[in-house]
Amino acid sequence: MGMYEKLLKIVSNIKKSIKKEFKFILFFALGVVVSAIVSCVLINYTYEKFPIATLLFFIGLIIGGIPLIFKKTNKEYKISNFLMTIIGIVLLISLSFLSGNTHEAISISFTSLLILFFVGLISAGAMIIPGVSGSIVLVILGYYDTMLQVITDIVSFNNLLSNIIIALVFGIGMITGVLIVSKLMNYFLEKYETKTYFAIVGFVIASIINVSILLFSFNFNIIEFIVGIMLFIIGFLISFKYMKEE
Repeated sequence: MGMYEKLLKIVSNIKKSIKKEFKFILFFALGVVVSAIVSCVLINYTYEKFPIATLLFFIGLIIGGIPLIFKKTNKEYKISNFLMTIIGIVLLISLSFLSGNTHEAISISFTSLLILFFVGLISAGAMIIPGVSGSIVLVILGYYDTMLQVITDIVSFNNLLSNIIIALVFGIGMITGVLIVSKLMNYFLEKYETKTYFAIVGFVIASIINVSILLFSFNFNIIEFIVGIMLFIIGFLISFKYMKEE
């Protein structure tokens, strides 16, 4: 939507930017919070009831952004650049081997909260990488529906104390991930822009592979699959349209 580079510079230099861009940061942050709460309540329902259709919508959103990312590579088709794509694929697919217990509640223990901190760090870090979804990384790590339930419970005032602690630890991890990865992305895009975008292509391909594999873990339903294909097309068109206008 044409905001990526501006946001990256603001976040990677947050101390200098906070006074100059205070209103922008405030309203953007409010938008993120409101969107997260509303989306969690909605997607918690759709992912539980219609997982295949929901995941196909996500895949459509990811694929819709691929043309812009390819454009950013400047079509410099070199072996070293393709190697970066392979590295990107391997790095993101390797996250699936770190998958946690998808459907189990998170306990309030030091070990569980420490793991949750790093899950937040990794997923938020992924959000800084264009074309890669933090939600998809949570799905890969096995914490997506767990965190959806936590946010939904907070909104519903269920188990407030424990869920707020979980959300805070996860949130601190996310903030840490955003700050670290934004600085890294800012550096790599300034020094190695083409190679960085080839690596991002690898991340996107790996996201599609991981979610596609996950689709087969659910019971097949022809009606849901047809609706999912329609949502896939809608997701693709939404992502392609907005990315195209950057």
